[in-house]
Amino acid sequence: MKKRPRLLVVGSFVMDLIVSVEKLPGSGETILGRTFSTAPGGKGANQAIQAARLGARVDMVGRVGDDDFGRRLTASAREAGVDVSHVAADPSRPSAIGNVLLETDGAGRSRNRIVVIPGANMAVEPGDAAFLKDSIGMYDMVLLQHEIPKEVNALVAEYAARAGVPVMLNPAPAAEVDGGLLSRLTYISPNEHELESLTGIAVKKDGVTDREALSRAVKELHRRGAANVVVTLGSQGAAVSDGESIVYSPGVEDIKAVDPTAAGDSFVGAFCTAVCAGADNKTALEFACYAASITVSRMGAQPGLPTLREVRELLDSRGDTKVDRSLPDALDRGRAGRIGEAAGQAFDTCKELAGKELEQFIGGMDAESYEAAAGLIWDAQAGGGRVHVTGIGKPAHVAGYAASLLSSTGTPAYFLHGTEAVHGSCGQLAKGDVVICISNSGETAEMKSTVTAIQNNGCKVIGVSGDPESWLAERSDAHIFAGVGKEGGPLNRAPRNSVLAEMLALQGLSVILQAQRGLTPQEYVRWHPGGTLGALRDNER
Repeated sequence: MKKRPRLLVVGSFVMDLIVSVEKLPGSGETILGRTFSTAPGGKGANQAIQAARLGARVDMVGRVGDDDFGRRLTASAREAGVDVSHVAADPSRPSAIGNVLLETDGAGRSRNRIVVIPGANMAVEPGDAAFLKDSIGMYDMVLLQHEIPKEVNALVAEYAARAGVPVMLNPAPAAEVDGGLLSRLTYISPNEHELESLTGIAVKKDGVTDREALSRAVKELHRRGAANVVVTLGSQGAAVSDGESIVYSPGVEDIKAVDPTAAGDSFVGAFCTAVCAGADNKTALEFACYAASITVSRMGAQPGLPTLREVRELLDSRGDTKVDRSLPDALDRGRAGRIGEAAGQAFDTCKELAGKELEQFIGGMDAESYEAAAGLIWDAQAGGGRVHVTGIGKPAHVAGYAASLLSSTGTPAYFLHGTEAVHGSCGQLAKGDVVICISNSGETAEMKSTVTAIQNNGCKVIGVSGDPESWLAERSDAHIFAGVGKEGGPLNRAPRNSVLAEMLALQGLSVILQAQRGLTPQEYVRWHPGGTLGALRDNER
């Protein structure tokens, strides 16, 4: 494999509401279920996440509602490494939901019935994909499904055909595929029910695939213009036809099916990733069967989608010599280069946690909570006092930035070295000054010594910490909260998100001080003569 596969998925997001029962109810019947759970899903999002977890770079186009489900759906895709910058939050429609009724009998066999309320998925419009007209050529393959408007699929397939980009259509839910779209597809991947709906030919008899009937149905799709037909056969595996011959891959044996939801999406995502990595149809088929077998063994759509490492481990445990082992290795190399899978997952987790922690922190910021701190600074300045900023460890670097930011926006401030403060640097302080002291825990021994020395020199202290009940918070004359729940890296120890929160908190304080002072553009420019910021803009002249 020369490069990491890059896929585009234009499709759906659905929040699955899953009810498990021993027996599906009949008409008018009420029964007690076993369990209830929710899980992010949607055929488009499932396929995108599966491809990303197997090593592909994946971009997605779609819509969710501007609601909690929508935020959870996009967060799940983003956490898996999918680029969702072209997924819009639609305020006019709710996010789609899927009502999944899952029956598991005494022998452990499962079957499901799913009702999808499409919501914002059906608000996807051609304009959402217009940017692809000139950029679709960067992708190795485009994946489409039937959970968004048909005209969007047709437009994207047209763009792809012009650029020579292969297209995969998963025709689910079952619906007619017109000849114009079919002729632009490189692959079409129905299951047995969807194949029968498309061709009118039943391919299953007494629960077993009728290969002769399957062959006739596949030939009918080829006759209508399909280049390659991939058919998923449930526990019996899958088949692929290029118009000349049909290749079968059996299902993986001794896999206990817990929830078949998203098994087809797992297969499609894995198959397309393998093909774009350079695998032939047969190798891609076998690889995809292994990925899907893991998915059915777990509960929930996206929670069940395996990583590349998990597929490789299953292959190794089965010792199946018929499956090409070089494909997982090639995908692993392409996925991260010198960065291993664990490092890539840690990086993705870091991004996701940073977004969640900062969103929550920013949501809790309130100008009134900064009033006491700002008041101390205004009172000090009125009496001729000055502002200093200090911190121990990583917060010392934040202190240097904060002192610079405050000075450049109308509040002269000076950096005070945290540990040197008790070795003579307190000499820069004068009675009546204010010192901003930053400490994530608010309990550091060096910080306690520094604060005590500051207060003994007649200065007020503004504490900035992640614990409103810490020693620093209690000893401060005013306290600004800058806390997060998780730092966002391995071990959850090294300051990462807490540093971002501290910077945001001090930026908020600087904005209040600058606005209250009424800093003019002329003053700002006079203080920045050496950079591009040191010139008046047209609207400021």
